[in-house]
Amino acid sequence: MRNAKKWGTLLRIVFSYGLAASMIFPFLWMVSTSFKTDAQVFRYPIEWIPHPLVWDGYIYVWKRSLIGVSFALFYWNSVKVAAIVLFGTFLSCSMAAYAYAKIKFAGRNALFLIKLATMMIPFQVVMLPTFILYKQFGLLNTHMALWLPAFFGGTFGTFLLRQFFLSVPDELAEAARMDGAGHATIYWRVLLPLTKPALVTLLVLTFVGTWNNYEAPLLYIRTATLYTIPIGLKVMSDDIEHMNYPGIMAGVVSSVIPILFLFVFTQKYFVQGMNYSGIKG
Repeated sequence: MRNAKKWGTLLRIVFSYGLAASMIFPFLWMVSTSFKTDAQVFRYPIEWIPHPLVWDGYIYVWKRSLIGVSFALFYWNSVKVAAIVLFGTFLSCSMAAYAYAKIKFAGRNALFLIKLATMMIPFQVVMLPTFILYKQFGLLNTHMALWLPAFFGGTFGTFLLRQFFLSVPDELAEAARMDGAGHATIYWRVLLPLTKPALVTLLVLTFVGTWNNYEAPLLYIRTATLYTIPIGLKVMSDDIEHMNYPGIMAGVVSSVIPILFLFVFTQKYFVQGMNYSGIKG
């Protein structure tokens, strides 16, 4: 039995490493290609470490003007939209989660179940009605169309933070209330500082989703100067006459760097937040 368990553990470890290697393979190829010339890209066998390292791809993507717009402007647009979305998500989701977890009001659970039910509605279903509303309000071709929903308390973020708020003993809020604190003080000064793991988890997931969002900018943005990174990369890949594979890969690598740094510096809180919130898998 012990030998069988050891072999089973060994097989699981080997399978896990093999799966991880298969997932990291495209990323390594992307990084390698970004430092190659056009002639080296299709060379077989694959030259994983180009010799010499060529920076033409990065020079191409950062200094070349795409449809009259620089890649740096696409980058700045993504940073601006992501920052506003993070701010809106932080405020709306944390306040809504506090209300659902710590404020007793009539119909609280029923209202929260209705909110959870909206997670089953795919984006494609509400895409056309949302587009019509944005058009009537004059939000088309503005960045406001990309960050406005974040200020209305996303369902997933509210659920995630509510789970964490529920794990905090009610005695803390009661003690603060006995000292004269109201809901605003309890929310901001007592409970919110305790939610750092769950909050970091939510903000990391929100940043990744916003940074890589392709559908929303494609639907609502028409002017090239307002494009975000995903649309900018699509413009690069559509330029068939001047296809530059190292340049495209350099652009993708540049877009991935903020996500990598974010995960590296928030990994500890991210794992804690997943564990405390009850989300597994």
